[in-house]
Order: sequence, then structure tokens, then C-alpha cells
Amino acid sequence: MYTVEKLEGNKYEIKIDLSKDEFEKFIEEAYETSKDKFSVQGFRKGKAPRKVIEKNYGANIFVDDALDLAFNRLYGQALDEHREIDPISSPEIKLDKFDDTGLTITAVVENMPEVKLGAYTGLEIEGAKGEVTEEKIEKEINQTRERQARFVPTDREARLGDFVEIDFVGSINGVKFDGGEAKNYRLELGSKSFIDNFEDQLVGMKKGETRTISVKFPDDYFAEDLKGKQAEFEVTLHEVEEKILPELNDEFASNVSEFETFEEYKADIKRHMEESLEAQLERENENKLLEKITSLAEVDVPKVMVEAQLDSYVKDMETRLSYSGIKMDEYLKHMNITLDQLRENNREHAEKTVKTRLVLEAIIKELKLSASQEEIMKKVEELASKYGKTADDYKKVLNEKQYIYFENEIIFDKLIKYLKENNTITK
Repeated sequence: MYTVEKLEGNKYEIKIDLSKDEFEKFIEEAYETSKDKFSVQGFRKGKAPRKVIEKNYGANIFVDDALDLAFNRLYGQALDEHREIDPISSPEIKLDKFDDTGLTITAVVENMPEVKLGAYTGLEIEGAKGEVTEEKIEKEINQTRERQARFVPTDREARLGDFVEIDFVGSINGVKFDGGEAKNYRLELGSKSFIDNFEDQLVGMKKGETRTISVKFPDDYFAEDLKGKQAEFEVTLHEVEEKILPELNDEFASNVSEFETFEEYKADIKRHMEESLEAQLERENENKLLEKITSLAEVDVPKVMVEAQLDSYVKDMETRLSYSGIKMDEYLKHMNITLDQLRENNREHAEKTVKTRLVLEAIIKELKLSASQEEIMKKVEELASKYGKTADDYKKVLNEKQYIYFENEIIFDKLIKYLKENNTITK
């Protein structure tokens, strides 16, 4: 009832041929499956004969369902019996013939590409480098120090580093523009929050003073009507606050940490930074190893998989933007790009991601790596403990996709372990 033919471009054609009598069986099955949905006068629901339903609802009422049943069953049978076919997307389906003699359905499906693996053991990779320097430790401490700063009003002139409260009105050639006006705006001088040298021109102003300053919008400014334009802002300063930083001593340490002395606090900062750096270098080394292995393999990356990867990227980006209350259309407008340009900008990365995935899947297949039921259950128990639940309670909220995710995670961890043990990463 079906035939399979290999086509050019790593595609397969599955042709389904059914005679009138063969298709009749699927129509009967469609009737049996859906007869409970129809109400016919004189019959209890689900008891009306097929011919009566067809007379009341139309002679072809069960045809669409029968076509779905026939295709899904025979297409599935073809995939089960031809293991060389591993579809990477939904098939392109065409109804070639449908008449009194029977029907013909053609499905063309793109197959998983062949991966020619290069060497993935015995390689030497130069390890990522990094160091926790005194400068980095001081920078980390100073960030905490900045968060502990006090702001004290002062009558002196404004300096870089001060916070000021201002009103401003912007105009171009004497005409105000949208978004160029605000009242009681709090600004840190030197933060470069505003364009050009706006903040620098506020240095020296005092409380109650008004000053007109001139700035130029960047040529790549997101607002089309302001790009490269010269503008003037009338600024009134209401308040100057001096930032007072706490001294780096034992009192500071006890206020911001569990330690009583500054030396203990600093040593703990260093320890955490070293642990973080070690984990970061480990990830970088793993990525460098995977990049090397991928570069040595040959595979024709299918366009349909790249497009699917780009779809996933855009969807993930939309989700992340929504957490900040930003819509994708607003983001694209702000960045002055189209959705097509965004996808094109990320195409190379998507191709690289897909190729890496295909190569790793080929290695997993070659090594016959798998996850046992016991390993999956152990993973579930670990996560349940992490979230303060019993394993049984945690299982109740899991679905099939999550179990597949756990399985893939275990297999991937085994792969990374194998690759790190069978290659050399220099320190």
C-alpha cells in the first residue's frame, strides 16, 4: 500500500496507494471513532447508522478523518519499517489522486543528514586562561562599597560623581521634540547615561541655577528623526547630592557580610571569585573541545534545521524581553532592525549550533551512550531533594518531556566526561 524512493538532496518520497475498497475500511473506522459526536433525530447519540449520518451531514462527512487515519497509519508504518528514514521536519504532503478507483498520497520528507566524524579522541586543546588578581578583588569589593554609599545634599557646585536632580527641556531649531523633556530627574554625573557631553556640561552648576547646553545626537541614534541632529537643552538644577563611600575597614566588613574583620571578608571574596573562575574556565574548555571536534567533522547542515533554530532563538528572546515588559516590535524599533535582519544576524551562530548538535548526537550513537531508568530516577530524587520535596510528590508534577530532558542531560554529561577523559586540555 506504500512505496519508498530515495530522492536527491537527502530526501525520501513515501507514496501511499489505496484502492477504493482499502480506503473504505478507513472511512468505516472514522465512522466508528466519531459517531458519538453526531445527533440524528430518532436515534440515541452514537447509535445512528453511518448511511443515516452521511445523509444528514453530507456524503463525505467522514472522508477527511479517514484521510488522516490512512496517512498517519501508513506513514508511521513506513518509518517503522525503513529505519534509514529519520525525518528532521514534517513531511510535505500532496493528494495526487482521489477518485472512484482509490487515492494516492505523496509525502516528501527531508532526512537526517549523514555525519562524517573526524577525530574526537586524542586531541590536545589549549586551555582557557584566567586569574583572580588583586585588581579584580578590589573591583568586586568596590561594587559592594558603591551600593553602601550615602548621598548627602550639598550647596557647593556639582562635580562628576555627584547625583543631581534636574528639569530639562530639549529642542531642535527651537522646536521641542518627543521624549526630550522631564522633571525632577535624578542623574549621576559621569555615568554617561545621557548622550554626548550632556553630563559634563552640568559640572559647576549650583542649586537653583538654569543653564542651556548644546549636544549632538549620535549618527546611529535609534530615533530616526533625531539621528545626527544638534539639540539644545534648557536645564534647571534643583539639588546636588554628594556621594559618601564607607571606609574599607572591619565595620564595613561586618555590615556587608558574616565576617568580623575586613581581611576575612576579603579572603572570602577571593575564594568565591576563584571558584567562579574555575567553573567559568571549565565551561570555556569544554566549549573549545566541542568546537574542535565539530570542526573536524563533515556534515551538510539542513536549512530547515537552521530555520528551526532561529525560530527557537526568536521565541526565547521574546520571552526574555517580556520579563522586562518589552515587546519584540518595540525592541526591533529601538534597535532599528527588522525581524528578518535579526534572524540573519544570528544565522551563522544557528548553523554552528545545529552542526555541533548533529556531531554530538553522532558521537553518542557511535559510543552507544544511554541513560538507565535507575539513573533517571536518581536525577529525579536529587532534584526533589533540592526543592524540598519527596520523590513521589515531585514525580506528580513531571511530564513526559521533562523525563526526556533528564535522560538527555544524563547522556550529555556522560559524553562530556568521556571527551574530557580521552582528550588533553593543557593548563
